[in-house]
This record gives sequence, C-alpha cells and structure tokens, in this order.
Amino acid sequence: MALKHSILALGIMCAAPFAAQASEVPFDQFLHQAAAQEAVSINYDDWSYVLRTTVFEGGRSDRTHAAPPAPGIGRRIVKGNTSSTRFEGNRLYFPAFKGQNLVTLKHIRAELEAMPGAVPLVEWTKNQQLAYWLNLYNIKLVELLAEHYPEQELRSLLYGGGSRSGLLDQPALKVAGVRLSLNNIHHDIILANWQDPLVMYELFHGFVGSANIRSEAYRADTVWDQLRENAVEFINSNRGARMDGDILRVAEIYRENLELFPGGPDELKAHIVSLADADYAPRFAAARTVVASTRDYYIADLFQGYERDLNPNAGNSAAIVEALTGSSNADVAEWMSATMDRQYFSAAPGHVMEYLGKVRERNEAREGNVNVEEYEGSEKTEAPVPE
Repeated sequence: MALKHSILALGIMCAAPFAAQASEVPFDQFLHQAAAQEAVSINYDDWSYVLRTTVFEGGRSDRTHAAPPAPGIGRRIVKGNTSSTRFEGNRLYFPAFKGQNLVTLKHIRAELEAMPGAVPLVEWTKNQQLAYWLNLYNIKLVELLAEHYPEQELRSLLYGGGSRSGLLDQPALKVAGVRLSLNNIHHDIILANWQDPLVMYELFHGFVGSANIRSEAYRADTVWDQLRENAVEFINSNRGARMDGDILRVAEIYRENLELFPGGPDELKAHIVSLADADYAPRFAAARTVVASTRDYYIADLFQGYERDLNPNAGNSAAIVEALTGSSNADVAEWMSATMDRQYFSAAPGHVMEYLGKVRERNEAREGNVNVEEYEGSEKTEAPVPE
C-alpha cells in the first residue's frame, strides 16, 4: 500500500504567474514581511493524509507515572523506553516510512520546500507563513528520523556532541535559494517572526519529551487553535510540567526556547500557569523555583524502534490493529493492517501492547473524572532555568 499522493494537493493557486527560482538572497527575506490579506490559496492535503494514517493519538495525560518496566516472561533484559513518562503523548508509526513510502514522503517535502520559490513569502499572510514553516520543519524531521530508524535515543542524533553536529544543525533544506537547517527555521525564522510562546509547541522534535506531532497538517485558518491545543496537552502532562515539592520541574525543551521568555523563569512560570488545569495552576504559581530537568529523549515511535519481538512468549501483534480499530486512530489501524507483513504478525512487542493498554485505561478513567497525584520524588540533577 503506497502513500496517497497528489501533486496538486500541495500546490499554490494564485492569479499571478510563477516567479523564477530565486538566486542566493539575504536570510532576512524571511523576516517581518507579509501580505495583509490572502492572495494565494495553500493546502497540505498530502501531508495531512500521511499524518492521519501514521500518527497514533495518545490522548491527555492523567498525571500518573509509569512504573519501571519488567523484562517480561522468558527475558532478563528490558526492551524499549524505561522513562516514567513513556505512556504520554502521541506516537508515529515509523515502520511505515520505508522504501517507496519514504520516497513519496521526500517528494511531498520537496514540493513544500519549493513553494516560496514559486510564490514569494512576502505575498503570504503571517498565518500562512507560520503554517508553512511548521509543516516544513516537521515533515523534514520525520524524513530525517525515518532515514535513521530504528535509532532510539535521539539526543545525540539531534543535537550532536563534541565536534559533531546534530541533525538539527545540518543545512538539509533549500528555500527560495537559501540553505537552511531545522535550527535556522526554529530560531532564526519562527522565533524571530513570532514572539509568542505558543509557537514552540508545534515543532516536533521526534522524542517523547517534546510537544506532540499532530494527526493533521497546520493550516493558516486554524494554526493558533492547533498551537494552543498542543500547548495545553504538553503543559498538563508530566513530561511538560510537574511539581516536586516546591520546585516546578519543566521539560528541557524549554531551554531551547528561552528567547520566548525574556522575563526569565517568572515569565515562563506565568505562561505555564496560564495554560495549566485548575487543579495544578495554583501549585505551579506557588513554586519556589523553576528547574528544567524533565527529559525523555526516546523516539516517539509506536514500536520504540523494535519492529518485532522474537520472544516466543510475546503476544500476537494482530491485537495491535484490533486495539486501534473503532477508535480515533482507525486510520492508523487500517494503514498498519495493510502494511504489516506476515512475519511481523507472529509476535507483538510487549511494550507496544502495554502502551496501547495504558492509553485505553486512561481514556476510560477520564470518563469518570479520576484525578491522580503526580508527585514522583526528587531527581538528582538540578538545572535551574537561567535568570
């Protein structure tokens, strides 16, 4: 089953003829210039289709912490993510991005990449520009991670170390003649153009401890609602913000976005309080200090980088599809049913079934409005947010 693809679905429709491909131009061509009204019509149907069929929606956190995983029957080694936040957030079905499907994903990304060369961004509204940069960033990151799959711990891969640069710093894109890295898009374009903390929640970093990837593309007419939904989900999860005594522990991802909080820790805390659920907002507001120490750099892959489980005691992976069918993730179930091979159906990774089971339990408990204390205990590493 190949990814649905239509060149027209990512096209730009406008009255003016397409402009010639731009030569090397100053980087600031992407800053502070926009049309007051929409003169072009843009849609991202192909990218939305990919997301709808590969993103599993995990639902809102219930603030419980996952207990340390057991190796399982017939095993001495624990497979997969061991973090206490491993049951939170959405997941991508990364095994889908292989062979021709990866080629198709690259083709869709190339079309997005070429858009400003056809119609300059100055002719787009600010909301159209924001939706464009968020979609381009996310599809390129998914492409890069698919090429490195089944890499599991993403911190070194994304951020590098020593003299080695990470994927986020590599000039992997060319937009309107300008070479761009994902960090260029993040810091030099998005944060430079939109000084609103909400924009940080739509940049998918590929790991559990970052904001969710959505099951739909961003659109100019809904982008700020989408941003707020992601922000609320993240802040009201343990991977985003939680109390530890009188310390407000927040995700390390906030360190990458400190320029959005020029007022320092107090402004960051006020932002988190403004979007926190009523049960937690007063506690967050009363926190003595803010510490960026919550982390989970494990890949946000439904299979956690393990496509098969060779343990003879593992379950039947047809149960994965059955667990998804009839839910909001029915499109993912249909895709998986059509793409899993016979060998894969012989054994289901236990951690996949555990995650799906926890999501189902959480959704059922939410119907009864069950509140759970989220305190986990102090951590060894203290990393206060800079003043």
